Amino acid sequence: MPHFITTTRTAAAWAAGLALSLTACLDFGEGEPAVEILQQVASPDGTKVATSFHCEGGGAAGYVFNNVAVTPVGSTFDPLDGLLGKHKTWNSFHDIQVKWVDDKNLEVSLRSVAAQHDAEQMSTRVEARHGVALHYTFQ
Repeated sequence: MPHFITTTRTAAAWAAGLALSLTACLDFGEGEPAVEILQQVASPDGTKVATSFHCEGGGAAGYVFNNVAVTPVGSTFDPLDGLLGKHKTWNSFHDIQVKWVDDKNLEVSLRSVAAQHDAEQMSTRVEARHGVALHYTFQ
């Protein structure tokens, strides 16, 4: 009988340790992501805003990334719906700068975090949003 109690206690201790380990990996919805605006520029006609930003969130699993958004004036943007990258929460871009050419064209210059551009990550770039054509250049 003592052997069974020891085995039960060992199993209970192992199960408690496993439960604690798993909770460290779960995202319990730590609230809204923290967004830092790096650059925000209104379009020449004042109807849209281009925003370069840094985002952190996701709780224990976490993510940190930079991206860019174009929104109508007065609207808030969703940082998880950026214009760059197939995987929006990958940290793939930095030094993102925006410059309006005119009311309908926006230049977005950026650097890739990796020494070589990740072809899969770069396979998705939004070409137009809210009637604005987006032109990307790598620095």
